[in-house]
Amino acid sequence: MCLAFPFVYLVLFLIFAFLVYYFIEVVETPVLQFSEGDFISRVIANCPRLTEKYFPTFWCFNNHLMLALLLFREHRSQSFPYDKIEHLKMKDGGITGLAWSDPKGKKKLDTDPIAIIFHTISGDEQDVKSIVKVIGTQLGWVSVVCIRRGHGNLPLSKPQINTMGSSSDLKEQLLYVKKRFPNSPLFGVGISAGSGLLARYLGESGTKSLLDAAVAISPAYDIEKAFHRVHPVYSKIMGQRLINYFLKRHYETLSSLGGFQEVLESKNLGEFQDRLHNLSGFDDKEEYYRYSNPAVVMRNIKTPIMILNAKDDPICVNQNVLENLHWLETLPNSIHVYTKRGSHIAYFEGWKGTSWSDHLVCEYFKAVQWQLPKKKKKPKAKSAKKR
Repeated sequence: MCLAFPFVYLVLFLIFAFLVYYFIEVVETPVLQFSEGDFISRVIANCPRLTEKYFPTFWCFNNHLMLALLLFREHRSQSFPYDKIEHLKMKDGGITGLAWSDPKGKKKLDTDPIAIIFHTISGDEQDVKSIVKVIGTQLGWVSVVCIRRGHGNLPLSKPQINTMGSSSDLKEQLLYVKKRFPNSPLFGVGISAGSGLLARYLGESGTKSLLDAAVAISPAYDIEKAFHRVHPVYSKIMGQRLINYFLKRHYETLSSLGGFQEVLESKNLGEFQDRLHNLSGFDDKEEYYRYSNPAVVMRNIKTPIMILNAKDDPICVNQNVLENLHWLETLPNSIHVYTKRGSHIAYFEGWKGTSWSDHLVCEYFKAVQWQLPKKKKKPKAKSAKKR
């Protein structure tokens, strides 16, 4: 009986020590870096999560545990029932897709914003279903996932793939959405590699961007360097996943291309990306990165943007962020959100491990929406009276 008391004290001490560590070393208010101006000041004032402490899930705040939980949930969860998936034929004959989630039945003349979602490096409309659900329930907006060629269940009608996507394909997709809903502002969300495509498009488009605001979650910045900095275990796993996802699934279409075997023999993510140029329609690695790397153009971004990075990200590692902090605040109407924890695109919070970043995106979009100029509805033309 006497031995039970020391054991109880030990347990209590360990709980106390854990709580002290959690509240001192884990919980932290995000560090913000932003361009000065009334627009950003008003956005920050209307986004509580930017100025309040982020409490990562106490039983899962380690970066590897967060990533494992994220992957486990994606694997076990049911597929999200999108209302419609359209196949779009690009100018060069390639096929891309648009997955629509429309909670209200949007009409052509509606002025409610549309969220444009950009998926991960080997994903599709299903790996971004979490944020699609939250946008639908919290904002009531239509979400459209831009599916890149070769991803998901799209047929690969042309022997060409690019894991980072094509900004020219994206321009065609956005023009299609804008033509269909000309009165709706478009708000973009890039997830991991999707943020690279988003940044590439915004940098190329400058002031002509069709997006009214954007969020980039866990971007890698300079992908020519970043893919070689991924944690070695994840780099090996991701390299093999890309081989299975692209090369083996589309073997009949791609195997006749020069360089296919070399890409097939890649041992990690960095090797895969460095060898991908022939399969992406480029002559060499330098040309591939010149037309795919967001770092080449991202300083030209003019669209309001919020960029989110975690210091403990094992895939888009902290070194990538540190190399780019010096110029991020020069982007007009931009906010860089820097958290101590969050891993790679996980950002779990609360007992149940819900997504802190999904809710932050909704807060940000709502704050930006309030500052957009209101579009007046055109009066209906009066019909001529019959005589």
